[in-house]
Amino acid sequence: MFFSLFGKKGEPKKTENKNKVPIARQPVKPSPATPVASPHRGEDSLDFSAYVPPPPSEPLPVSPAPAPAPQSAPREAEVAPAVPPLDVSALASSLAGQPGPVPSIEASTVADDVATVIEETATLFASGEVEQALARLSNAVREGELGNSALQAWLMLFDLYQHLGMREEFEALALEFVVKFERSAPAWIESDERHDPALATGGIGYFALSGMLTGASAPELEKLRNTPGQTVRIECGRLLGLDGPGCRLLRDALLSIRDAGKEVMLSGESRLLAFLERFCQAGKIETDAAAWALLLDVYRTLDLKDKFEEAAVDYAVTFEVSPPSWESQSRAEARGSAVLRPVEAADQALVLSGELIGANETLAKQLQDWAAANKMLVIDMSRATRVDPATAGLMLSVLSGLQATGATIQIHGANELIRALFSVTGLNKIARIIPRK
Repeated sequence: MFFSLFGKKGEPKKTENKNKVPIARQPVKPSPATPVASPHRGEDSLDFSAYVPPPPSEPLPVSPAPAPAPQSAPREAEVAPAVPPLDVSALASSLAGQPGPVPSIEASTVADDVATVIEETATLFASGEVEQALARLSNAVREGELGNSALQAWLMLFDLYQHLGMREEFEALALEFVVKFERSAPAWIESDERHDPALATGGIGYFALSGMLTGASAPELEKLRNTPGQTVRIECGRLLGLDGPGCRLLRDALLSIRDAGKEVMLSGESRLLAFLERFCQAGKIETDAAAWALLLDVYRTLDLKDKFEEAAVDYAVTFEVSPPSWESQSRAEARGSAVLRPVEAADQALVLSGELIGANETLAKQLQDWAAANKMLVIDMSRATRVDPATAGLMLSVLSGLQATGATIQIHGANELIRALFSVTGLNKIARIIPRK
C-alpha cells in the first residue's frame, strides 16, 4: 500500500520538482515567474513539496525600470552646481542694485563726476558766479574722489583763491598740494608783481583802472599821468563803473599822456566800452558830454572808425551840434589788447589781459587782423583773469573760421579756469592750448 500510493507515480515527479525549486525563487530577481506545480496535481496526489505560492498581484518588472533614474539624477546634480553659481551671483548683484565686481563701471562713474565738477566750476566762474564756483570745487577737492582730474581741480582751486585774494587759504592748500602730488605748488602772485609781460621788451608802462571812477579818483589818475615808458598800457578789466566827473578826469589823463608824446594802449577795453555805450545813447541829453568825448577818444585809440562815425552822428543829434571828425592814430596797428612782443622765433603774440567780457567786434577784428599779419596766430593769455561765455563763443567762432582757411593757432599761458572753459566750449579742438609754466 505504501508503494502504491507514493512510489509509482510520485517518485519520478519528485525528482523533477526538486530540480525546479531553484527556478521558482523569483522574488530575488525581478523577472516574472509562474507558479510551478505538478502537471499531475489531482485528487489522488498528496505531494505538496513542489508547490510554489503565487506571485504578488502587482507585477515586479515595473519596479526595476525606475532604477536607472535615481542613478543618473545624482550625476546631474554633481555636474550642475558648477555653472549656476556664476550666473546666479551676477544676476543677483544686478537685480539687487549692488555695484558688483566690475571696476570699469565704477571708474567711468567717477570720471563723469569729475568732468561734471570741472565743467560746472569753469562755467560758474566764467559767468561771474565766483563764490558758487569756489564752493563747488572746494567740496570736490576735500572729498578727494577726483580720479585723474585731481591735479587740474587743485590748480583751478589755486586760481580761484588767487582771484579772490584768499592768500591764507592759498598757502594752506599749497602745503597739502606738495604732500599729495610730490611737486612744487604754484606761487602766490602779489598784485604789485603782476607787471605787463610786454615790459620785458622795454619801453612799455602799465596802469590798471579799478573800482569806480568818480570825481574822487583824481589822485589815482594822477599816477596814470606819471606812468613811465614811451607807451602806456591801461588795463580796464577791473573797472566797476564811472560817472561824468570820472569820465572827464580819465579823458584829461589820456590827453596828457598823448601830449607828452606817448602812446596809449588799452586792454580789457570791452568793459570800459560797455559802461560808456550804456551812457551814450542817441537822444539821452542828460548824459554828461564828457562821457561822449571819452567814448569817441576810445574809438580813436582802438581804430574803430565805423563805431566812431556812428557815435559822432548820435552825439550831434543829441546835442544839436556838428559831429566830431575822425582823427586816426599814428600807430593803428597797435590797438586794443594787442601788444607786439616776441614769443617764438619769427612769431609775435596777440596779448589779451584782464577780464574778457562782453563779446564785441573789437576782439573779433583783432584776431582776424593778427592772423592775417602773422604766419601763426599766437595768443598770449598769461595776464587774462577771466573769459565770459559770450567771449569764449566769439573766439570759437572766429578761430574756427581762421582754422578753416589754414591758420595755425596757439593760446599760451591761460590759467586753469580759462583752460577748462575752452575745453567746455570746444575751443581746445581748434587751437593748441599751452598751459602756464
